[in-house]
Amino acid sequence: MKNSYYYIVASLPMLHFGMKPPLSYSDFLDACASELSQDDMNILRESSSGNVLLKKWGDFNKSLKNELVRTRAARKGKDPNKYLREDNGIDPFIAPLAHWAVNQDSPIEAELYLDRVRWDKIEDIKTGHYFDVEYLVAYGLQLKILERWHSVNSADGVKVLEGLAKKI
Repeated sequence: MKNSYYYIVASLPMLHFGMKPPLSYSDFLDACASELSQDDMNILRESSSGNVLLKKWGDFNKSLKNELVRTRAARKGKDPNKYLREDNGIDPFIAPLAHWAVNQDSPIEAELYLDRVRWDKIEDIKTGHYFDVEYLVAYGLQLKILERWHSVNSADGVKVLEGLAKKI
């Protein structure tokens, strides 16, 4: 039987894409540490590859990254095979997402779009999970996205993204 974590889930602030993170990922883990079993804390720290939600997320994210590699390689006339990571094959629904992102003039707009796609996928795979460790895993993944954008929106983050655009 799965553990239910009503208190910790109910005490967490709601997350919305684009908002400033209400707490750090580290603070999130600290808050969960006193409430979760050791096995569930290991899952939350992503050290357990047996978790279904993490597997779905990992498969999706790897497929998205591979499609970005294929698209960028085709654009530069290079062989993508040495950059691809092993995955479960090509997902035809991911290709248009990668193509749209690669064809953007603004790297910030492309990255924002890709993170929105990631956010929506997390929302999709957490459906049906409300007070269990899978919900907390999804919350943590979304919190990491918010933290990333908080750092990107700093002055140094914009410079980093602009530097990446010159390499693409």
